[in-house]
This record gives sequence, structure tokens and C-alpha cells, in this order.
Amino acid sequence: MRVKQVYILLLFLLLASSCGLDESMREAEKWRLSLSEKDKKPYGTWLARQSLPYYFRGAVITDYNAGFRFTNLSTSNGRFNTGRKLLVLHGLDFKISDKEWQTLQQFITQGNEVLLFCSRLDETIAKDLKCSKTDGAEDDPMFKYLRVSNKGKVSLASDTNTKYGYEGRSIKSVFYLDTVSSQMDELESFITDTPVIESPTTAQAITDTAATGITTGNNSNQPIDDTNTYNEVSKPGYLTRDILGYSGGMPNLVRYQIGDGHLTIHAAPLVLSNYFLLQDNNVRYLTGIWQTLPDDITTIYWDSYYKRSGDSSQPDVLWRYPATRLAVILAFFAMLMYILFEGKRKQREIPVIAALKNESVSFVETVGRLYFNKGNHKNLAEKMSTQFLEWVRLNYFINTNLLDENFIHQLTIKSGKPESTVRGLVEMITDVKKSATKIDDAYLYQLYNTIQLFYKK
Repeated sequence: MRVKQVYILLLFLLLASSCGLDESMREAEKWRLSLSEKDKKPYGTWLARQSLPYYFRGAVITDYNAGFRFTNLSTSNGRFNTGRKLLVLHGLDFKISDKEWQTLQQFITQGNEVLLFCSRLDETIAKDLKCSKTDGAEDDPMFKYLRVSNKGKVSLASDTNTKYGYEGRSIKSVFYLDTVSSQMDELESFITDTPVIESPTTAQAITDTAATGITTGNNSNQPIDDTNTYNEVSKPGYLTRDILGYSGGMPNLVRYQIGDGHLTIHAAPLVLSNYFLLQDNNVRYLTGIWQTLPDDITTIYWDSYYKRSGDSSQPDVLWRYPATRLAVILAFFAMLMYILFEGKRKQREIPVIAALKNESVSFVETVGRLYFNKGNHKNLAEKMSTQFLEWVRLNYFINTNLLDENFIHQLTIKSGKPESTVRGLVEMITDVKKSATKIDDAYLYQLYNTIQLFYKK
């Protein structure tokens, strides 16, 4: 009875643990970081994607897949120079190849807008924009259970008194302008609540730049005052740089003018998540971001890349690095040499071998020579006689059991040989079988020649 109770208890514990494990798995899946526009879970971006038709009425919206390469940007939309376009890029790691970055800049130069939300920025872009970015660690496993305080962390330059935030994964990441340094000890101050120190005004920054040729403003590790909006002169080729938003007093939403268009970068991709937008009045933060964009946008491209690699599956990747390019050239040359020299036939043509013939008679003659050389004439005569009688049965269909007058008569008729020849051969074969005579060389020679007369028709 006790054993049965133990089994029942173990079964109950097993069921309880499996239910707990299943619940834990469902909870982990619920809070999984996907950033997909099709995902309605907390860290999907379904709400942000669905908001586009309300803010950009009449615009045609196209979703790109995660593997879309920007080198195909001009051919994918078909109307590259028709109307103003907006490309929204949203995810964590944003890496891009040099060729894609050139194509993206051409796209912007023609009067289009690019809005990039990323956790980690490509080094090439960061270098060209003269900025560094802190790692928001949005995908850090430590933030799995969503109890990290991000209350009141972000704001817009248009209304710095209104703070937005939530309790969830990090939205504290910021940009460090006018530097290409990526050392984390320098960037740590970006995500801390340090005292606000006033920076020069926009007019003063532009005046100093015009006088000295050096950009002033946010060019130190000190946090900036988020009560002002700065319009600063940046590197040649980039006309202006506007700070449109802040996180903890540091810029997290920056816009660069490139040609007739703009590149806007945001340091906290999770501000587009369903979980962020559904808390407090955070949807107003998204509204403020959309309102910074032009009103005449006719086409929108949405790309939830999640984690993007700069490498491409296209053949031009092989030519990007000198070592790889040389290896491909050498491999192609070696293959060509192999085809030219190893493709030739090395072996001579195999001669045609005629089919084997029935050489039974020749075999017997050969064996006979062996017996003759040994001097065993009687044994050789018996084998010659046996072979001849076998040949008569196969060719003339005559019974050879009795070598009588009837046999002589039939063999004479069918062979066409003289009766005297046939009779003499039969008598010799009979003498061999009965051992009635001494078989010497002369006798063996005569027997052989007589038999040969029948083989030769």
C-alpha cells in the first residue's frame, strides 16, 4: 500500500513539474524579443507598423524581408525618382557593406528619408557621421524578466518637459557625437543620470564654426541640456545635424541632411515595441517621431531586419577582400589548366579482341603432343581413338558402341571416305582398345594421319 502511495506522489510531482515547465516556456515565448511587424506580443512591432497609414495617409507601404540588400533598392521600387520615399529600418545589429552604404546615400541624396532604429551601429556609418553609439543591450538575457526601470528616460526636442519610458528592456542607449571612439569607459556616462551642463546655443555654434572651421557644440563627454534643440554644422558632405530627441540628457535621436534628403538615427529600437507603446502615453512619443518627417511622403518601405549582417550572398562579396579575390583568381586559373592539360586521353585505345573459338581439336592435339613426348604411345592412342569416336557421334550421329560392319557401312556413307580407309581405321581403333598390337611411333603416326583425313572435309 505504501509503495502505491509513493508512486502516486511521484506521478503528481512529475505532472506538477511538467506544468510548471510548460508555463515557464510559454512565459519565455511571450516575452521573446522579435521586433517583427507581424508579432503582437510585447516585443513585436505590430502597433508601430499599423500606425503608418494613419500618419502618412495615401502612402503606399511595402514590407521588405530580412534578407533585403540595399544594392537592390533602386530596382526594387521601380519608381526610384518619383515622389518622396521613406525607408524605415528597425532592429538590433545594423551592419552594411560599403556598396550598400553608397546606394543608401544615393537614395537619400535624391530627396528621400531614411529612419534607422538600431542597437548597434555599423562602424562605417558611425565613422562617416562622426559619432559613436552605446550598446543598449536590448537582447541581454539579464533583461528577460522585464523589471529594469526605464521610466522617464526619453524625450523629444520639441517637448523636452514630457518624459516617456516604461519598465522593460533597455531604452537608455544614446549617441556620442563628434567622435569615432567606441571605448565603453568613455560611453558609460551616456546612460547615467549625470548633472546637466549647458552647451553653446545653435547660433553660437554656427558662428564659431564659420570663424574657425571647427564644429563646436556637443564635442565632449559632457551631457547636453535637453531643453534646447541644436542645429550643428557637421562634416563636409553632410549639410546639417539636428538633435531631435534625448535619453537621460544625451542625444538618442539625430538627423543628418545628405543632399536633398535626411538620415535619421534612433538609439533605442524598443521605442517601437508594442510593450512600450501600450504604457502610459508613450504613443505620443511615436507620434512625435513620425511628425518630424515630411508630410509629402508617397511611399514607405518597412524593413524589420532584427540583426543584419553586412555580408551578402552576391558574387561581389568575393572581390571585396584582396586575399579572397586572389584566391578566387588562382582557383579559376588552376581549374582552367586542369581542363586544358588533364582533359586529354592518357591511355591508348584498347584493341578489339576477337571472341574465343572452339579449339577442342587443337586442344586434343596439344595434349597428344605432351603424351607423345613422354613416350606413352598406348595412352595417347586410346585418347585419340576416344576423341575420334566422340567426334563421329556429334557430327554423323552414329552409335559407336559396336564397331561392326554396320558401323563401317554408315561411316563410309556419311563421311564419303573410301570403305578401305574406314575399315582400316576401325580395325586400328579396335586393336588399340583390345591392346592387340604393339603401338610404336609408326603405328601412332599412321593412326593420327588416318584420323586427320576425317577431320579435313
